[in-house]
Amino acid sequence: MENFKKNIKDNFEDFYSQNASTDVLNNFRKNSFASLNSLGLPSLKDEDWRFTDLNDFYKSTFKHRIQDNKKFDSALIPESLNFSDVTFVYLYNGKLSHFDSIENVKIEDLESYISGQDSNEFEEIINGHSEKNKDFTFEMNSAFLKDGVYIEVEKNIKLKKPIVIINYYDSEASFVCHRNIINFKDLSEGQIVEYTFSDDNVSFLSNKATCFLLGNSTNVEHLSVDESNKSSYILSNLKISQKKDSNFTTDTILIGGKLYRNNVHPVLNGEGSNSNILGLYLSKDSQHMDNYMFVEHIKPNCGSRQLYKGILKDASKGVFHGRILVHNEAQKTDAKQTNRNLLLSEKAQVDTKPQLEIYADDVKCTHGATTGQIDNEALYYLRARGINLEDAKLIMIRSFTEELLEFISSNFILDLHKSFVEKWFLNSQLAKSE
Repeated sequence: MENFKKNIKDNFEDFYSQNASTDVLNNFRKNSFASLNSLGLPSLKDEDWRFTDLNDFYKSTFKHRIQDNKKFDSALIPESLNFSDVTFVYLYNGKLSHFDSIENVKIEDLESYISGQDSNEFEEIINGHSEKNKDFTFEMNSAFLKDGVYIEVEKNIKLKKPIVIINYYDSEASFVCHRNIINFKDLSEGQIVEYTFSDDNVSFLSNKATCFLLGNSTNVEHLSVDESNKSSYILSNLKISQKKDSNFTTDTILIGGKLYRNNVHPVLNGEGSNSNILGLYLSKDSQHMDNYMFVEHIKPNCGSRQLYKGILKDASKGVFHGRILVHNEAQKTDAKQTNRNLLLSEKAQVDTKPQLEIYADDVKCTHGATTGQIDNEALYYLRARGINLEDAKLIMIRSFTEELLEFISSNFILDLHKSFVEKWFLNSQLAKSE
């Protein structure tokens, strides 16, 4: 652990010396690194990390790289994402490469944008969410804040085409930090897709964050898919700040990574806002996927739904830690949290911990979790109707994921979700007996 601390310290000193910027940004970086040091590195003794052993991770050494202005080759994009009717934004090792222009939408590299803001505007943009529950992954991202993209959808604009953010890591990606900030002004609507993938033969650490700022009466749907290779370490944060009457749905599909920490933190700080937090973690071999959900209700008359599902194969491990915090002002909160897991081998395992923390009197909050294997009675039912064993298993596995689709209204996101899940099904030979 001490070697890892020194590694991060050396990387920060090198990064800071090469990236002089405005006083506002410089101070933010220094303060974030100080906060990172005060938090310390998590271990099994920390409640929020009790199911994830980081010892192997701490033995790794990473070198933060100042990225060149490389242009992303669109030929690398998987066929499933070769759409003509979308707006593409390309990131190369976390750095904005190029993008399609779109009317009434500002797209700019993150450092250029935030360098032009005063201190008050900067804090609102960067930390437009509750400061509770600080996490070392986000503080690390803040300390190395530079790369990423800022996207702003103007007031009263409904996006005609989805925005698809492509993030690609190549062999030079040893340690990459980047942040995407997506700002929907009042009365705007749209769909955002983030797709992350990498070279097969590269081991790297990615510390990434996406922050949504949703104005009054906005309506946003989001899909995030990560297919990074299985030698990579991924520390991911998704933060959402919601104002009055805003509606947000996010759907996360985790496929890649050796170790994946997925933090999701919606803050419902406007009355009448609603948030749907959906996720599917698909693990095999020895992958470890840790999902930490923290839904924060601040204002009254808000609703949230968490539905996370895991399908685990081989000796892989999954974690779901879901927390709902209802502040004392958040009367009439309606919140539900559900985690369901399907184990496809005797070696696969999952730890789940639903949690409610309620300080208001008039609320409706529920949580639940289940873990099991394929139902033999249901399997027998299908086999009795002439369906062979492998097809019967696939039918049951597919049906396990269908509940997530009920919350997705965008046909574009719905079709993408289905295509990525189906590809994983086919590549993983789920119906084969071990």
